[in-house]
Amino acid sequence: MASGPRPAAPDDSVRTTSPGRRGDKVVSAPTGDPAAAAGSLKRTASPVRSVVASPRPVKGRAGREAARRRLQLPPVSQAEGPGEGPREEDEEPLLSEPEEDDAEARPLPPVCGSPMRGMWRDEKVALYCDEVLRGCNAEDADDAMTKYLSEKLKLKDKWLGVWKTNPELFFMKYEEASIPFVGILVEVTCKPCPSSSSCFNVTVSIAEPFSSNIANIPRNLVNEILEELEHNVPLLEVYPVEGQDSDLHDIALALEVVRFFYDFLWRDWDDEESCENYAALIEERINLWCDIQDGTIPGPIAQRFKKTLEKYKNKRVELVEYQSNIKEDPSAAEAVECWKKYYEIVMLCGLLKMWEDLRLRVHGPFFPRILRRRKGKRDFGKTITHIVAKVMTTDMVKDLSSDTLLQQHDDLDLALDSCYSGDTVVIFPGEYQAVNLALLTDDIIIKG
Repeated sequence: MASGPRPAAPDDSVRTTSPGRRGDKVVSAPTGDPAAAAGSLKRTASPVRSVVASPRPVKGRAGREAARRRLQLPPVSQAEGPGEGPREEDEEPLLSEPEEDDAEARPLPPVCGSPMRGMWRDEKVALYCDEVLRGCNAEDADDAMTKYLSEKLKLKDKWLGVWKTNPELFFMKYEEASIPFVGILVEVTCKPCPSSSSCFNVTVSIAEPFSSNIANIPRNLVNEILEELEHNVPLLEVYPVEGQDSDLHDIALALEVVRFFYDFLWRDWDDEESCENYAALIEERINLWCDIQDGTIPGPIAQRFKKTLEKYKNKRVELVEYQSNIKEDPSAAEAVECWKKYYEIVMLCGLLKMWEDLRLRVHGPFFPRILRRRKGKRDFGKTITHIVAKVMTTDMVKDLSSDTLLQQHDDLDLALDSCYSGDTVVIFPGEYQAVNLALLTDDIIIKG
C-alpha cells in the first residue's frame, strides 16, 4: 500500500494520516443503525473553536457554492508582511459570519479511548504475531491486515464516527496551530469488500446533529467536499464514537491495530528484503516502541528516532511525487535529482535499521552513559532544593530550615537539568513531562 502525503496526527488519536501502505488498498465492510445511538451519546464537550481560514475552491457547481460560503481570511496585518500591499486573491469580499441557515457546529462527541494503551508488551506481541499476521511473510502483511480488519467490520454495518482529516482538504489558507485537523461527525456505512485488493475506504455521510471541532465551518462546504469525494473517505481517518454497543469497541481496536502497524511497525523495505521470520522482526519493533514509551530509551534519543522515521516517510513521498511529475523521459537534471532523493532515503533507511537492532540498543548509541557526564558537586559545595510547582507559596517551604537554598521551577525537566549531586527535587501536584529523568547521572533526592 502506498502512503499519501497526509499529515501525522497528535497522540490523542488526532492522527489524520493513512499510514504507509504500498498501493491504494481499500477495505470496505459490512454494515446496525446508529440513529438510536445518536440520541443516547454523551455530549461531552471536546475542543471546538471558530477559526479564520479560507476554504479551497471545489470543482463545478460545488465550487460556485463554496465561493459564496467562505470563512473569513486573516486580516491584512496578519496575512502579509510589512510593506506588502493586498494580494489580488484577497480582494474578493468574504463573509465574516456564517449565513443564517448555517448554524454553528456542535462540539464533537468523545471517541472510543485507545484500547491498546493499557496492553502489556507481551499482549501486543501476541496480538500482532499470533492473531493478525499469523506467521505470514512481509509480502502478505497487507492481505493479513485487510482480512483482520474486514472480519471485525462485519460486526456492525452502520455506526457513528468522527472523521479526522487534513485541513488542506477544506482550506487553502489557515493557521496550522488553530486547525490541527478537521473533525466531522459522520454516519459510516460499511459495504462488503468486492475483493481482497480493495482499499481502506468507507462510505460516510454527515450525521445529525451537525458536529465539528470547528464551530463556524459551513455545513454546505462539508457537503460539497464529500460530494467531490463521492462520500468515500479513508477508513483509518474515522474514529468510532463512544457510547455505542460493545461491537464498536472491537472495531475501534481493529482500526488502532492497523493504524499502529502502518504508522510504526511497517517499513517500505520489508517486502523488498528476504526475512525468514517476519513475526520476529515485528516483535523487535514492538519492543523498540515499548522501550521508547517506558523510558528505557532516553527521551532525546527516542525523539531523534521518531524524527528520523518521519523524515524517511516524507522523503519517500517526495520521491514518488517528484517522479510522477516527470511526464516524459527525464532530463539530466531530473535524473540527478531523483538519485539525490533516492540516496537520502537509503541513508535514512540505514539509520533506522541500526536503531532497530536490539544489540545496538543495549551496547551502542542508545546506552545512556555516553550521553552525559556526572556534574558532581557545585563549585561552592552547597546543595539546592528545587521546588517544582506552577506557583510557589510560603506554605510550601514552611517545613524547610531557614538556611535552605531554594530554586523554583514550573518545568520538571528544567529542575532535573539544574541538579548537581546531593540536590533535592520537591514536586508539588501538577502535570509534568520528565524526558531528562532518563538522563540522570547524579545522585539526587526526589520527593513528591
